[in-house]
Amino acid sequence: MNRCLSFAFFAALSISTHDEVHALVGVTKPRKVVVIGGGWAGFSAADALSRIQQQSDEQGGASAPAFDIEILDASPRGPGGLAAGWRTPKLDRPVEAGLHGFWREYQNTFAAIERIGLELDDVLTPFTPSILVSQSGRVALSPVLGDGYDKQKEEGSSKSDSTFGGGLAADPASLVTSRLAELLPPPLDLALLSEFEGDNPLATVDRLSGIGALGAWADFEQEDPKSWERYDNISAENLFKSIAGVTPVLYNELVSPLLHVLPMTPGYDCSAAAALSCLHVFALQTRGAFDVRWCRGTITEKIFNPWSEQLQERGNVYLRGGAKVTAITDLENDDIDVDASANKNNPSFRVSLNDGDDAIDADCIVFAIGGTSLKRLLPACPPLAKLPQTKAWKNFRGVTCVAVRLFFETEPLLLKEAMKDSPVVVCGANVGEIPELSETGFCIYDLERIQDSKDVVSAFEVDFFRADPLTSLTDEEVVRITLNAVTAAFKIPPIHENSLADLSVVRARDAVSHFCVGSASWSPDVKLSEGLYICGDWIDRTGHASWSTEKSVVTGIQAAATLADDFKTKTDIGVIPAAPDTPQLSALRQFARTIRGITPSVLKDMKPQAPWTFARRFF
Repeated sequence: MNRCLSFAFFAALSISTHDEVHALVGVTKPRKVVVIGGGWAGFSAADALSRIQQQSDEQGGASAPAFDIEILDASPRGPGGLAAGWRTPKLDRPVEAGLHGFWREYQNTFAAIERIGLELDDVLTPFTPSILVSQSGRVALSPVLGDGYDKQKEEGSSKSDSTFGGGLAADPASLVTSRLAELLPPPLDLALLSEFEGDNPLATVDRLSGIGALGAWADFEQEDPKSWERYDNISAENLFKSIAGVTPVLYNELVSPLLHVLPMTPGYDCSAAAALSCLHVFALQTRGAFDVRWCRGTITEKIFNPWSEQLQERGNVYLRGGAKVTAITDLENDDIDVDASANKNNPSFRVSLNDGDDAIDADCIVFAIGGTSLKRLLPACPPLAKLPQTKAWKNFRGVTCVAVRLFFETEPLLLKEAMKDSPVVVCGANVGEIPELSETGFCIYDLERIQDSKDVVSAFEVDFFRADPLTSLTDEEVVRITLNAVTAAFKIPPIHENSLADLSVVRARDAVSHFCVGSASWSPDVKLSEGLYICGDWIDRTGHASWSTEKSVVTGIQAAATLADDFKTKTDIGVIPAAPDTPQLSALRQFARTIRGITPSVLKDMKPQAPWTFARRFF
């Protein structure tokens, strides 16, 4: 942070001389862009814009940046948005607002990390298996299925085996199963290779009932607005139970836990379109789509600090922490001519900070914050409030998350043994029938096996989603519930609070995007109006098939490209397209399109039903 403050001081001294310098070298003054939000979306937009150079009018003249970018982050702790981290006051241990996974299809995110100059393997763990737990207990161990794991096994990677579990056993039956799974499309390969618990109530007939969802999965096209409109008006619970006809056991043991930790909401409060898209991207898109890597330390220390340094070294990016935007006003007429604005010197907007303590005049603004934050800002932002598409933003709700980090005095052997198959455990709601967790899913992480730092020896993280009941409790009460939830999930003896050396409880109220029924209709494109752009995981939902961090990076790049195009320049960073459908899914989608093509118009909104669901109408 001291480095950032020093940079800001010297940058302020030099701003007054910019006009003279530009005149000397024969280039125009860079356009001022304010990026509101210092997370993945904001940094991605700033990164793309800061690379753009303008050419002087004289041939062979010097070049200069096309844009001056100022990133405003409300948090005083440093860059990273919700991924930002800090340290405990007691023992100076690392803390962050929840762990963030990096799934196999996060191709644009991986490219962004590599552009910083970082090696992925230095920053991220190998792909890990995951354990799934429902209110009945352990459901399954999902193995690593992608090529990276196969290569690790061929090379005899001891780190992958000893640190993250050995995956499939090298016995003849497992090898036959593995070869058979290679012939099947996702998600059937995952269903075959996952090691389901023998005492779990999930029977073969329950797993087979999942086939009923294939019709909707094939009918819903990830980047088709009509598909989103068709499925966004019903809940995920309605889709899976009433239309796909999955059994109650499959829903409770497999579908519901995944909904509680991926879109982070119960099925009745989740859009069916969001559920289909989320499950497709995170689990069903390609072989190994459910494979996930984790940061080897806090994301701030490993990624955002070096990224911040790289951006500021370019000389046209300024990062300001503790800068809460409290108002935005127009500085000119409502109608802005794009061609004219590209040649004028007067800024278009004034951004007021910290209740008027400071202000920045800007030519363009890129919003890179969540829907609930924008909802709060809207009354003090006439340029946004006057736009028709922002009227629905009053409906935004967020998902509250609570991150609990536990540092044990000595190694908790029972907990370590319970997590020997994987350092990551995914738990559905109502585990242990704890009242405060009746609608709260959570994940448990063995940090010592994920992160490199000695500061996380015997440290565990438990992240709760839709955790509103926990926010009003004291830290001690939250920790007590956390330990009860962990012991209930693993069915091990109680763990006492006096075994902890240090702890941290982070409450993030309404901080994560909530994809409830109808929410896709509130999602705007990356351009709101002339001079106003937007990016984040809730933006352009019907566009690029991505979620979470990957969606933030993608829309950040897209917003930068659109802004640059409006000012007759180009970015040199493109968006990597989402993974194409597998051949099997492509065939299913083509069949679904054919059926829709011959369906009478009055039935166009109907969703494909499972045969047994359809038969119930007559028997």
